[in-house]
Amino acid sequence: MKTKTKIRTAIRDFKLFFKRKKENKFDYIFSLGYNCEIGYRIYDFFKFEESNIFNWSGTDSTDHLIWVMNNFDKIGSGDFKGPNPLWKCVESKMRFHGKVDMNKYINKTADEETIKKDKEDLISRVAYLKSKFLKMAKSPSKKLYVYKIRNKEIDETLPSKINKLYESMQNLGTQNFKVLVLYEKKNEEFFEKEKNNFSENIILRSVDFFAPDDRVTDRAFQNNGYDKIWEEFYCTPKGKKRVKKYKFE
Repeated sequence: MKTKTKIRTAIRDFKLFFKRKKENKFDYIFSLGYNCEIGYRIYDFFKFEESNIFNWSGTDSTDHLIWVMNNFDKIGSGDFKGPNPLWKCVESKMRFHGKVDMNKYINKTADEETIKKDKEDLISRVAYLKSKFLKMAKSPSKKLYVYKIRNKEIDETLPSKINKLYESMQNLGTQNFKVLVLYEKKNEEFFEKEKNNFSENIILRSVDFFAPDDRVTDRAFQNNGYDKIWEEFYCTPKGKKRVKKYKFE
């Protein structure tokens, strides 16, 4: 990180220190998806992120994520198909980024050996991140898991689904955690109406809007309301470097 950026970050953190509530301070903040946007926005603000199997993968729905939590051992237990441009785990139906530039797959310029190596690397990485997720989940550290909800899933069944998601994580052995559900501001009325139907361990917050699924890395969507979330819910894990060179390390 450049010196000027370090100074600006230090000044910002000092000012925010006096505004934060103790109960909103976490040892770790993790993304639960549904896609990569949360991972990017965490990195944009904190300049670091903890590697996590859900940071750079995709699930199809809240029901799918619940199923994954209830069948966690199936992640990476079989073959991976693809890339198209993401790799798809046959057993869990989760989609994963490889290390190879997606454009090489889209434009069909990646040779067979490159694709084979990318798949082998993915298998190893998923196994590592799967083990790490469980280890972190079962640790006594205070954790916040952030889940971005699709607009099309917002209906009267959502509170029950989110509560089941929390329960499925408990059944996995997760300790000392809360789940932060993020939604677009245009759905504020629904969540205000339904807020009492969510578990007390579910936090509801809105951002202005989500980035389109194919533009989650676009800096144009960097300041669409996420900063206020990270200013309220903060983490500074001890001994963690502020910058990570590679997202899967």
